[in-house]
Amino acid sequence: CIRDRFKLVKMVETMRAEIVRLGGEIRFEQKVESIERETGDDGRERITGLTLAGGERLASRHIILAIGHSARDTFRMLLDCGVYIEPKPFSIGFRVEHPQSVIDSARFGDFAGHPILGAADYKLVHHCKNGRTVYSFCMCPGGTVVAATSEAGRVVTNGMSQYSRNERNANAAIVVGIEPDRDYPGEPLAGIDLQRKLEALAYDLGGCNYNAPAQLVGDFLRDRPSSELGKVTPSYQPGVTLGDLSAVLPDFAVESIREAIPAFDRQIKGFAMDDAVLTAVETRTSSPICIRRGKDFQSINTTGLYPAGEGAGYAGGILSAAIDGIKVAEAVALDLLGD
Repeated sequence: CIRDRFKLVKMVETMRAEIVRLGGEIRFEQKVESIERETGDDGRERITGLTLAGGERLASRHIILAIGHSARDTFRMLLDCGVYIEPKPFSIGFRVEHPQSVIDSARFGDFAGHPILGAADYKLVHHCKNGRTVYSFCMCPGGTVVAATSEAGRVVTNGMSQYSRNERNANAAIVVGIEPDRDYPGEPLAGIDLQRKLEALAYDLGGCNYNAPAQLVGDFLRDRPSSELGKVTPSYQPGVTLGDLSAVLPDFAVESIREAIPAFDRQIKGFAMDDAVLTAVETRTSSPICIRRGKDFQSINTTGLYPAGEGAGYAGGILSAAIDGIKVAEAVALDLLGD
């Protein structure tokens, strides 16, 4: 039923109501335009407040910065305001879709389809001959590939599963790890520049209408464009445009994924099936930057500013971001007690 499929919505509503009950205030559709800092007696910069897009100023000596890793304008604002930011490794690649029944059979054998087991998942890693590592990320059993762009003229893919996990396909990101010094040297936000470049390529290859470019796994491995779908119907909306995905990623990434897929097939029978669908491009695996903080969880050059979660570079998913949030909240509480 719908209630079982959308548990997260009710959970977030309940959390918000509890925050308000405890005296918290919420500003919807407001953007932090700038932060304010002052030099303390110890010579260190300290946060004193922030200004919202509507002109409202919120004064505080303790600010938790829990932004997502797509908050590119906020990263730029923080850098311009003097907050220390450095580039960090992340990963790039595609989404791959198989029939969920194929994954169930590979993982559960004769017990595939048993209601107690539900939809099977997987976690895969391959170390390539060229020194790169390819791995599965954010595997979504019985899920869908979703549009995740945050800027005009770009295409980004992501994945999700409803609580029921009963959609026809399984999907996961198949990505290659990249590093600042090796792959995107330059200023702290150079990783964002690379993301934007790849996302713009995906937009163009998809037809400049927010369709995602796609290719059958068999054609990708044989280095030939795809012209028609097989047995797997892609779930991405608004749709996909078939072609050659080798134009979307750097050559080393294409080479690495081509080597990894047959290796994954030896672990998950059917993983390299010809009709499985690759959809581009996956660039938001984790934040391309890190807002460095000390052991007290505060920015290393802005006392009172607490970077937290994925956007700040301290988590790689919902659960790890939640745990990091708890740690940061405890650190703020300890600092307040010290005051």
